[in-house]
Amino acid sequence: MTPACSLERDSQTLHRPSVAEGLALEEALLESICHGEGDFGLVAWSPQDRALVMPRRHERLEGFPEARAALAAQGWPIQFRSTGGTPVPQCPAVINVALALRCRVTGSAAHLEWGYRRLGMPWCDWLSELGVTAPNLGEAPGAYCDGRFNVRIGERKLVGTAQRWRRVRGCRDMAMLAHGAMQVGETPETLVGVVNAFQAAIGDPERFSPASHIALGQLLPEARVEAALPGLLARLAEDA
Repeated sequence: MTPACSLERDSQTLHRPSVAEGLALEEALLESICHGEGDFGLVAWSPQDRALVMPRRHERLEGFPEARAALAAQGWPIQFRSTGGTPVPQCPAVINVALALRCRVTGSAAHLEWGYRRLGMPWCDWLSELGVTAPNLGEAPGAYCDGRFNVRIGERKLVGTAQRWRRVRGCRDMAMLAHGAMQVGETPETLVGVVNAFQAAIGDPERFSPASHIALGQLLPEARVEAALPGLLARLAEDA
């Protein structure tokens, strides 16, 4: 069974904080739902600076201090996030959208798939509206931070997705934050190279493939993505 959610419409423009401020903005959005300050929240942001963002558990890896110094010397400081997965680059070439909902979860694992589809399907519809052919949800083998619910073009990853769930204070309801990070500019080689540089610096043999990624600018080089973004936010503000 899928969660029942109470939604109120919201409208946000694209924010341009630092990476640290953007991560804090999403955390505050989720906390506002947890504290009963609303049932729905939506924020879009693209950082002014850049960082390689990863789970804090990476800090315990052997060679992490050296890797951190090496990446910082290349202009890619490390920031931490509260979700799992592998390192993900954040920079002005990436647009992030976070959707927060208050939900009553009535199934076991069903709510996780529901949450990803609640974020991903409107995203696919928006891309189709822009003229992108056959966007879909699925894995992108060879991509960094791969998952079952990437927004893909063919089998190439355009949007990486993640979720966080917390209890709403004083009741049995849950607060969900579903996040998507879409590469808009740069080339996949540039951002994948940053992740692979970290992998090499910590002595991890796994490498990721640029061929498993795609940027929206490669598909729609003339598109004014920021001007079109309100269309995505409007779709996400609709009750599924």
